[in-house]
Amino acid sequence: MSDTLYLQDDRAENRATSGQAKRGSTVNIQELLKTCLPRLTQSIIKTERLKNTAKRVDGLIIGTGEEDFTKGNTRYTLHIDDKTFQLVDVPGIEGNESHYVHMVKEAIAEAHMVVYVNGTNKKPETATAEKIKSYLEYGTQVYPLVNVRGFADSYEFEEDRQDLAQHSGAREALKQTVGVLTPVLGSDVLLPGDCVQGLLAFAALAYDDTTQSTTIHPSRAHNLATFQKNYFKHFATRQEMLEFSQVNAIARLIKSKVATFREDIVESNKGKVRESLNHYLLVLEEQLASHQAFLKKTEPEFEKCRVAFKNAIDAFERRIVNNRRNRWNTFFNELMDKSDDIVEDDFGDSDAIARRINQEFKSRRAHVEQLMLEDTEEGVKVLQEQMLQAVARLLEDIKHVEFQQRVSFDRSGRLNFDSDIKLGYDLGLGDFSSMAFKIGSYAMTGGTIGSAFPVIGTAIGAIAGALVGVVMTVVGLFTSKSSKIRKAKGKVRDRLEGARDKTLEGIADEACRLVAAIKNELQDSLLLKVNDMHMALQRPVPIFEEQITRITKLKNQLEKMPYGTIQTVQY
Repeated sequence: MSDTLYLQDDRAENRATSGQAKRGSTVNIQELLKTCLPRLTQSIIKTERLKNTAKRVDGLIIGTGEEDFTKGNTRYTLHIDDKTFQLVDVPGIEGNESHYVHMVKEAIAEAHMVVYVNGTNKKPETATAEKIKSYLEYGTQVYPLVNVRGFADSYEFEEDRQDLAQHSGAREALKQTVGVLTPVLGSDVLLPGDCVQGLLAFAALAYDDTTQSTTIHPSRAHNLATFQKNYFKHFATRQEMLEFSQVNAIARLIKSKVATFREDIVESNKGKVRESLNHYLLVLEEQLASHQAFLKKTEPEFEKCRVAFKNAIDAFERRIVNNRRNRWNTFFNELMDKSDDIVEDDFGDSDAIARRINQEFKSRRAHVEQLMLEDTEEGVKVLQEQMLQAVARLLEDIKHVEFQQRVSFDRSGRLNFDSDIKLGYDLGLGDFSSMAFKIGSYAMTGGTIGSAFPVIGTAIGAIAGALVGVVMTVVGLFTSKSSKIRKAKGKVRDRLEGARDKTLEGIADEACRLVAAIKNELQDSLLLKVNDMHMALQRPVPIFEEQITRITKLKNQLEKMPYGTIQTVQY
């Protein structure tokens, strides 16, 4: 029993000890909870907060109204039907966008569709349409949108939620936008347009149906999230908001483009090539027309130059003929007067008369040859000056025509190459003066002139040899000496007159031979160069025509290819 009691006593003691331990453990846990529970609670709350805000990322790129414009190209990746595309947001083109033109052109060069958003609901300026056209060098299609503005109170009543286009004159704005863009861009470039409420569409999309909460970033809670909340006051569901915003029209258009995007890319590239070919054809045809007009204006100038050459040569020939006639007439007149003196002085001495007349002939002939050589050199000098004047007028006239043609072409406003028309080579007066100098040198060598004197030399020689017979014939027994001298003088004069006539008759042939030599020199030098210059100016015409034919053939082959395909072309 005592054992039992002991045991009982031991158990009682153990229970007492255990109770004391439990009381100590409780105190420790309470202290632990008192210390850690606030931290745990804060951690749990923070975790839940992060979980709730993890999807709230929308609205960060939407403008705030302050400096609300894109300053550079911003790219967004779109995943549609397991395909990846890029949406490029570019700076606006209204106003002065000169700092961003290169960015806009860079983006549009890559694009296969351009969305033009009219965010003011006002009629766009024609200048805006012209800007768009200048960017669309290769015919990318344009999709016009009118972004209808409106906060929640705009849709308070049910009738306000029937037709989006009735708000803020959106339908009229779209009509005006299309009306301005179509004449400039063309109906083949401009797609049918739509009205869309961008803010409402954003509010509908920035919502998580699973958690029934917004996905708008907390930093935009004071405006975008508030707008969204107010929209939900008048629209029963997110889907209703989405449908009314008409954003699905954009989605349908994009999906339709996705279905044929490969063919569209091929066709777009073909369109770029066609536009380039059309551009080149336009430039070539304008250049050809411009050059043909230039040639037409220069044609009379070349003809005037050739006529001037002919007139100068004719004048030179007349000058030579007249000068030689005058020289020979003076020569024979003086020789006749001298022969009278010789016959009278040496009458009866035939040898003395013949000798003295021959001496007079030789001395006077050398003198007249020198005078005619000087006349010819002077005539060649005048001819050279006239030729140079004709060429100088030609070059000046061509430059004048060239200048007029350049001004006309620049004012047309068309794209051009180098507006100066090149002559093919620089043909200046220095070239012509050296050619003309060769003519003078050729004449002054005596190669042509020297061959012109044997005619008179032969005539005088024959006369001098016959003078003795003439003098002896006129001597008679029944006439006085003075009468005999007069008759002898008359006979000598008759002979000299005959020689004069024969000499004058040969002047035309002499001048003709001299002019023929000069003409040959001109034909081989100066006139040849003028003709070469004329031909050089005409040389671009067949080059232009050949290029136009080849590019037209290439363009026709490209246009006959089936949609979305590319084939080898025969160039």
